[in-house]
Amino acid sequence: MYKERQVSSAIDDMACSQREDSRSAPMVKWYALALIALPCAANATGAQLYGLADAYVGSTHLSGQRSAIGVESGGLQTSFWGMTGSEDLGAGLKANYRLEGFFLTDTGANGRAPTDGLFARNAYVGLENGFGEVRLGRLANPTYLATALFDAFSGSTKFSPFENVLWTPQQGRFIAGDTAWNNAFGYYSPEFSGVSFRGLYSLGEQSGTNSQNNAVGMLLYDRGPFSASFAIQRTRLGPGLPAGSWAQTAMVGGLSYDYKAIKLLTEYAHTSTSGASTMTDTLQVGVQIPVGSGKILASAVSSRVRSDVMADYRRHGLSGGYDYALSTRTDLYVATMFDKVAGKGSGTSLALGMRQKF
Repeated sequence: MYKERQVSSAIDDMACSQREDSRSAPMVKWYALALIALPCAANATGAQLYGLADAYVGSTHLSGQRSAIGVESGGLQTSFWGMTGSEDLGAGLKANYRLEGFFLTDTGANGRAPTDGLFARNAYVGLENGFGEVRLGRLANPTYLATALFDAFSGSTKFSPFENVLWTPQQGRFIAGDTAWNNAFGYYSPEFSGVSFRGLYSLGEQSGTNSQNNAVGMLLYDRGPFSASFAIQRTRLGPGLPAGSWAQTAMVGGLSYDYKAIKLLTEYAHTSTSGASTMTDTLQVGVQIPVGSGKILASAVSSRVRSDVMADYRRHGLSGGYDYALSTRTDLYVATMFDKVAGKGSGTSLALGMRQKF
């Protein structure tokens, strides 16, 4: 649930009219400007402020690494905040904007890491009509959406063994590039009989070449109890590309079916990295089971890495948890994750946390 706030800006009001009597006293000038700006302000749209805060206390122990105990941020979902709004331009056309940034609840720091900008999750403007929406700016990567929709832990980068191996550096980050792309433009189709499409193209902005541009497309079917998606991306610029590699192709497919008493989810991800000659294959099967005012979460994952630049290996993960809803906005959760890399010692992480949406 999002909390809606109406906001106005004196700068926006002044931009509606630049008429000013230079001979008037300062107070008279500001009063006149306010009166002139009233029609513009009356047509202004509201802005929504929203987000969520997620924190937990627990122990983190990954395979082959030392354990650590403490208070951490983003157990079930990465903490973020955002603002969004739109303006009706008439003739079925709307102008939209969205600004979203991550933050750490355990330290109050901005971003997921020091390298994140203020609005690392999303920062765009867009135009929308009956044929869909076009956006410009820093845009969320549809490949990440495809992985999160069919993950039993709904995209958690702390306790989902599937998201961890695909997106976090500590566990491999099989998919190169970030969960959002800079310098991007995207097209988002309307839904037709449950089917929708998202496509992004990110410009590397390197003079004289297009060899560092990224592209991704995602198809989603979501109608009734059955959902499915397929995403394919080509990454030539961004974090996670090994030294000597010039491109990576990643493909993700997912399926789910909701029987009400139990929801079954499965997804598969494959990556192929040029130059480094590395391929990864990751399979997840998971369930969500409603129990009381919450639901049981469980996910099992197996990964295989084959490479010419490092030793081949397998990684296995198993996670379980319970997410209890105190209200529509607040939930408590407990989670555990088992992690094992072949040839290394296993690790088990535990957490007790709270998430609140606003």
